[in-house]
Amino acid sequence: MAAVAAIIFVVIALFGLAWPFLYTYRIKWRTIALDKEIKYFQNRVAIATANAIPGRTTEQVLGPATGTSRIPASNNDERKLAEREAMHGLIKEAIRMGANAVLDLKMVTDSYEHTDPKRFLVFPAVKFTATKVTCAGTAVKVAAAGSSPE
Repeated sequence: MAAVAAIIFVVIALFGLAWPFLYTYRIKWRTIALDKEIKYFQNRVAIATANAIPGRTTEQVLGPATGTSRIPASNNDERKLAEREAMHGLIKEAIRMGANAVLDLKMVTDSYEHTDPKRFLVFPAVKFTATKVTCAGTAVKVAAAGSSPE
């Protein structure tokens, strides 16, 4: 019985030591996957922080589009992931609306107190300051590059 308890203790201890590395690896993998998707979608949707794209005429304004991060970011790696999640959500919403461009892009961060019982195994009631990222812009249809206005 003592041997079984010792083995269980060792397994739990190893898992506890490996947990931060697994969490960091998962964040980095998700960031890389979102970067690939954003790059793919940016071939279909032009994004500008200005209210017009130089050399292209705005044909139709479809309305506001927003994307919000899903994770509460508490460190630099999580903040980068949150920014990519927000941008990914914005681009997907713009495509869903039928847009081929997003104009007047703005990124807003909002900090708040967050308690995550799943984050810490030993101290489940620890509060920390988290950041939520929101990307917002106007979804539009613009003329193809090189087309002249009639």
